[in-house]
Amino acid sequence: MPIPIRFRLISVLMLVLIVSACAPVSAEPVTAPTSTSTLPPTATSLPTKTLVAATSTRIPLPTLAPTQTATPLPIPTAMPQEVEPTAIVPPAPMLPPQPDGEVRSAEVPILMYHYISASPSAQDRIRYGLSVTPERFAEQLQLLSDNGYTTISLRDLYEYLAVGKALPDKPIILTFDDGYLGNYTNAFPILLKHDMVGTFFVLTGPADDGEAAYLTWDMITEMSNAGMDIQLHSREHLDMRNRSFDWLVFQIIGGRQSIEGHTGKPVIFMAYPSGKYDAAVLRFLRGNNFWAAVTTASGVTHDLSEPLLWDRVRISGQMDLRAFAKMLGLNLAASRTRSTTTPIPVPATSTPQPTRTRESIPTLTPNQSPLPTPTSGKSPLAAPRS
Repeated sequence: MPIPIRFRLISVLMLVLIVSACAPVSAEPVTAPTSTSTLPPTATSLPTKTLVAATSTRIPLPTLAPTQTATPLPIPTAMPQEVEPTAIVPPAPMLPPQPDGEVRSAEVPILMYHYISASPSAQDRIRYGLSVTPERFAEQLQLLSDNGYTTISLRDLYEYLAVGKALPDKPIILTFDDGYLGNYTNAFPILLKHDMVGTFFVLTGPADDGEAAYLTWDMITEMSNAGMDIQLHSREHLDMRNRSFDWLVFQIIGGRQSIEGHTGKPVIFMAYPSGKYDAAVLRFLRGNNFWAAVTTASGVTHDLSEPLLWDRVRISGQMDLRAFAKMLGLNLAASRTRSTTTPIPVPATSTPQPTRTRESIPTLTPNQSPLPTPTSGKSPLAAPRS
């Protein structure tokens, strides 16, 4: 029986379906390499974009501002080291008082000392004449004290002449030039013992250099704190004549600033080294607020006609107590035989009987009566300028 046509068509169709279903399975091994080779580029492209994005976010980091502004900080800290030597602020300039219009003069001895120490050999002529022994210096101060003298400062004298500031009955000024070591070890304690004040014209160069024969800054400061007046003798002991302006600034202003920096007190007076000066020095002192200056010329009368040229009285190492008393107008010979009366304890109903006791001048005590003063009102110290 023949097969119907529709069944034949169905069989052919099924065969075609079977063949077409099996064809892709047999072709996969050939096409697999090309399909897998195209996959990696698409997979690796994603990390590449991610890395670029990550590096782009780190670009702003190196532009941090704090690291750039922190480097200038050490510069300000180095500046104070350069100005450290002038850390001590000296006192402000002190102008002299304006004169009140009244013309005054004063007869005040300004004694001039140098060494207060044992006398050296006579072969050292300069120092031999400038050295007053501590024992003789103590006798001189005792004599002054017993006769009612009171030490004052140069500022006291200037203020009296300018505005009439009161002075004691017998004023006297004690000055010491150069700033030798004996001013501290010998003169200073003797002055304190007699409740007297001295004016010390110091050289600042030896103090700066630590020279053994001169005062140290610690000594100068101690003396100033105890009431002594520390004033200027220049930086070095040199002739001040015919000098340049810059030289005067170094020697005078430099010395003044050193003293003011250590004592905290104004320096307004000066003693010329060896008493030498010229017109340029006088102009310089006037222009820098110095009130007065002292020379080595002899005299005791002072006024404000030229306060930069006040006279002094030199005290020599060979001047004994008799000569010292004569210089001040004191009658030492009459005082050698003076006597004092001392009451003897007796019953109240009887009259006390005095006893007489002889005394010598070198052993003066504060309880002794003062020496007689000269009857003449003119002091023998008033001598013409040399």
